[in-house]
Amino acid sequence: MPGWVWVLLVIFLLAMLITGSVYAVRRALAALHAVNETGGRVADIFARLDQEPTTGDAEAPSFILPLEVSADRYADAHSVVIRHQEETRSRHATVWKRWKTFNDLGR
Repeated sequence: MPGWVWVLLVIFLLAMLITGSVYAVRRALAALHAVNETGGRVADIFARLDQEPTTGDAEAPSFILPLEVSADRYADAHSVVIRHQEETRSRHATVWKRWKTFNDLGR
């Protein structure tokens, strides 16, 4: 091989090494910024968890209240769940009715 081919190969090798290094450094910095941002968000969440509750009228734990209070809370929560399920069924029925009659409108 002529000598100038070796010079071109060495220049190409150096160019690829530099380009690859620059690419690797840029991607590492981008990853570092993403990790830093995620760490900041997690730190904010933990900071909020460490704070004392500001409301003075916090509810008492359910295990020290009478059983009727817990039963009423459960009934209220369960009624919300049932209401949500009925709303979902109603929306689904409306959509299916609309889909069932969709092709009939053009006739």
